[in-house]
Amino acid sequence: MNDGGRGGRFALLMVTAAPFFSVFPALGLILLGLSGSFVSLCIGKSTDALGLLKACRNWCFALCLLMVLGAALTIAVTVFSAKTLWKKPETRGMVKAALEMGGVILFLEAIVLGAMVFRGDVLTTITGAQADIQQIQSGELETVTVWIYPGSTTAHLPGPYGSGQPSPLVKYYASDSSLQSWDPYWFPVEMGFEPESTYRASKDRSWNAENVRQYTLSCTSRLKFVVEAIPCPMGPIAD
Repeated sequence: MNDGGRGGRFALLMVTAAPFFSVFPALGLILLGLSGSFVSLCIGKSTDALGLLKACRNWCFALCLLMVLGAALTIAVTVFSAKTLWKKPETRGMVKAALEMGGVILFLEAIVLGAMVFRGDVLTTITGAQADIQQIQSGELETVTVWIYPGSTTAHLPGPYGSGQPSPLVKYYASDSSLQSWDPYWFPVEMGFEPESTYRASKDRSWNAENVRQYTLSCTSRLKFVVEAIPCPMGPIAD
């Protein structure tokens, strides 16, 4: 009776402990991937648009690997728990419960990981960065002449944000002469871009054309990383 009681308590401990041995390390791996030190490691000495795009792609890919590793850890802990319970006749009845609990934890992890990959821009950032890398390497950049909107913010790499991440980019909003939309463009900090003047919303287009300098940006099409910004002469808008 005493041995059966100890066996039951041991089985309960194994079933209860399995999620803790998997959830917290898995969460730790995700937090590691989002940490500023890990992102800095991925960036390394990269400062230009091409280098930062490669860092962005590699970081998001590494984050995916860490998430997969966390799920694999859950599977490994669940299998270990089930095998351990199966070794003792008095705890074999708890194997099903252990597998069910491990399955529930794995399902919850899959929901979280899926949300990060598909809704947290991880997958789209990887594909977008890779396309932009190829665009820069081929020299087929998008060229657009824009006005710069007032104000800028330093920014981390595209993708999920974590506390302490470095900010190697500066984000400006800009629009072409149609002024139909103000879109974000990402300038590497080391590029040192500072607009001579910015668009005055209180004035009309003609005034801005004669008093506010436009810039011709050479940038990527997907993530809008700017490779070059050339100032344009000011003057009346051509009809």
